[in-house]
Formats: sequence, C-alpha cells, structure tokens
Amino acid sequence: MRTARSNDRPDSRAGRADIVAGGASRSGALAAAALLAVLAGLSACNRNAPATDAPPVADAAAPAAAAPVAPVEAKLGLANNNGAIRYDGRVDSEATRKALAIALAQAYSGQIAGDLEVGKAVKPAPWQDKLPQFVAALTMSGVAVTFEGDSIELSGQASDADRALLLEKAKTLFPGFRYGGLFEGVGGEAASSDAAAQALAALVPGKSGAGEIAQALNKIEVRFEEGGARIAPASLDILSRAAKALAAGPKDARYEIVGPGGGAGQPADNEILSRQRAEAVKVQLIVAGANPGALDTRGEPGTAATPLKFNPVK
Repeated sequence: MRTARSNDRPDSRAGRADIVAGGASRSGALAAAALLAVLAGLSACNRNAPATDAPPVADAAAPAAAAPVAPVEAKLGLANNNGAIRYDGRVDSEATRKALAIALAQAYSGQIAGDLEVGKAVKPAPWQDKLPQFVAALTMSGVAVTFEGDSIELSGQASDADRALLLEKAKTLFPGFRYGGLFEGVGGEAASSDAAAQALAALVPGKSGAGEIAQALNKIEVRFEEGGARIAPASLDILSRAAKALAAGPKDARYEIVGPGGGAGQPADNEILSRQRAEAVKVQLIVAGANPGALDTRGEPGTAATPLKFNPVK
C-alpha cells in the first residue's frame, strides 16, 4: 500500500506540472497575442501619421501686398489777405518743406503762417527753385496763387494790371507751364466767340440797366467740378468780367442767382447742390469786386438740368 501511494505522488506532481505548463503556455499565447495587437495598432498609427521627412504643410496664404500708391504732384497754395500770407500744400521731403518755409518767411518778412505735408508719393516740385522770385511780386491783397506740378492758377481779387503783371512774371520764370484761373483772358485774350464776354463788353458803365446786365450775365456758362460746387479755374475770368459789370451798373440794383441744377440724383439733393453752386458764384463775384448786398441766391428744385440764372430783383 505504501508503494502504491509513493507511485501516485509523482504522477500527481507531473499532472500538476502539465497543468501549470499548459496554463503558462496559454498565458504566453495570450501575452503574445496582446503584444501583436499592440504592435499592429502602432503600425496603423504610424501609417496614418505624416512622414517625418515630408515637407511641412504651408501656412494659410499671406495677405496680399498693399497696392503701390500713385504718385501725386507737389502743390503749394498762397493767399495774400491784407498783407498776411497763408500757405498750405504738399511736398516730397522734409528738406523741401524746410527750404520752402524759410524762403517764404524771408519773402514776406515773417508775416506768414501755414504748413506743408510731406508724402513719399509726392513728386519733386518743378517750381521750387524760382518760387522766391515769383512770390516777391505777389504783394497784392486778395490775390491767391496755386502751384501744382507744372501748372499755376491765379484766383482771388486781382485787377487787370495785376493779372497781366503776374502772368508775365510766371511766363518768364516758369516757361512751358500751364497758366489757369485769372491768368486766362488777360489782355483781352478771351475767345471772340464767347457770347458772354461779348455781351459783357457791350454794356455801357453807368448807363446799362439791371435788365440789360442780367441778360448779359445769363449768357455765362460757369463750369464746376463734377458733382460738386467748386468753380473750375477756367470760369474765373468770365466771373471777374461779370463782377466788373455788376459794379459798374445801377447802385440800387439787386440780383437773384439761381445755381445750375440737375445731376445730383434726388430732387432734394439737386436743390442743395444748385444752392451751393449759386453761393459759390456769389462768393467769387464778391471777391472780384461785386457789391455783396446786391446778390441773393436760390437753389433750383427738380431733377432736370438747369443753367445758371441771374434774375433782377424788383
């Protein structure tokens, strides 16, 4: 009996070893399967991830570069108000600004005020070098001159003699420039075909009545900037002639100026623009010597284009 028990023990141990070995084998198999699963997952992740040596993805498109600024002409405006000079404009550099400020201060003995803007897009001023010689002649009160590129515009209040003197000076110092505003029509150079100039010249100072004067004035075609109330320089000469006719007419005569209408869209807008243009004509006539008390203004309602009109006021 003892021998049989002894024979039973080894078999039991072997069975247990087989069981353990079987369990170990199954555990190893499970571990191996788990490892394979992990490796497969990593492989899949690596396939989905971008390659490390691939070029980087470009960022969002950079904003477009700003469009280049168009060059503009250098500009200088001068106005003589009872000997006090005001100026403004734009130039290409700080050095130019300082040089012009010094030249103007020397020309007018310090009776001057203003400033100039400096811009990178501004062209060099072709009138800078000879400007001091021109402003030495600009001593008339009420006169204004604007230099812009190769053009010179005269405005304000200037007698025929002053206009001729300044035009001669401008042509001498700045040959080949364009001379506008009150430089036009100097010395009777207005076109002989200009009906308004002919009608105004036919008036007799001290004898022509308000009705005759109004008929002559109504032949005037004043040009304005497109859609605005600023009088074009080309119309300054004829308005100067009109002011002389008004000043030479009856002292008690009064006129209503109706501004040109149409072109502003709605009727209310047209009436506003018409009134603004009438006011601009009135101001220019006063600057050129007309009596302020002799002039009233009115806007024309409606959308139809209407001409500038002068109505005698009874």
